[in-house]
Amino acid sequence: MPECAISELGKIDPATRIRDVIRSVGFDLVFQPKVAFSHGKLGGIEVLVRWPEVVAGRQAPDQFVPLAEQHGLAPMLDLHVLERTLRTWRSWSALTRLCWSPFPISVNVSAMSVQDEDFLRSVTWLLAESPRPKLMFELTETAPFHNPLAAAQTLEALSGHGIQVSLDDFCTGFNNHERLDTLPVAELKIDREDTAKLDTIAGIRHVGQMIEQAKAAGLTVTAEGIECRDQWKTLRTLGCDYGQGYWLCPPLSASDAVEFVQDYTPSRLLTATNEEHSAFGAVDLGLGLVHNLPK
Repeated sequence: MPECAISELGKIDPATRIRDVIRSVGFDLVFQPKVAFSHGKLGGIEVLVRWPEVVAGRQAPDQFVPLAEQHGLAPMLDLHVLERTLRTWRSWSALTRLCWSPFPISVNVSAMSVQDEDFLRSVTWLLAESPRPKLMFELTETAPFHNPLAAAQTLEALSGHGIQVSLDDFCTGFNNHERLDTLPVAELKIDREDTAKLDTIAGIRHVGQMIEQAKAAGLTVTAEGIECRDQWKTLRTLGCDYGQGYWLCPPLSASDAVEFVQDYTPSRLLTATNEEHSAFGAVDLGLGLVHNLPK
């Protein structure tokens, strides 16, 4: 796209800008690994969407994603991210794809998308091309269900294609117990704001209750926003399955994600326990209790 045309995108209304970015240069993707609390091995990777650097008027995801939902563009954006994710994955070498194959790649999806009658058909079409990775759709918390039956049917049909469903940022926004009870959910994600409150008894109790509820329902649990060793140790003690955050590894470009997965071993966590910050995670894998919670 010509540079002058790219700069012109900054002068038009937000909805048109989103649509034009999708149709021209495309949104950028970054990748953030998930690490298992039990043994330190990789457990997946989340795809995060970013405003393209070449387009003027840079916006954060918490700005342009809600705008996409408000203007009915969420399905278009979600399909765009999924298509770019699959294209990126197929561009990696067979060896790299083999390294990623044991665990899913997670892609964020709006509630608006899974209620759209064309979304399932479009996803099925994108998945028809082989090879493809294991996928998990992280259902974001920012939009309501106007047609919960249609959403449940879409997600059930997607499960037939091997796609798992995660409830992102549980107990915030619209992702609540009702969605947990009515949708074919495999994973619950703890919001970074809840992770940040693990330095308080109330915060620990709240997160502990979410983990207990998820375990009772047979779900795995991933905590977002891990920023320090104490949060990691507390979440491990509470029985959380996976963690992600800048303290473990920041979001990576596609090329850096390839290098990361090829070089990563759990032993790198063990040798980094004396570092407060590390690209591979300064994680204490010890089993000692860090808090004795009052009854």
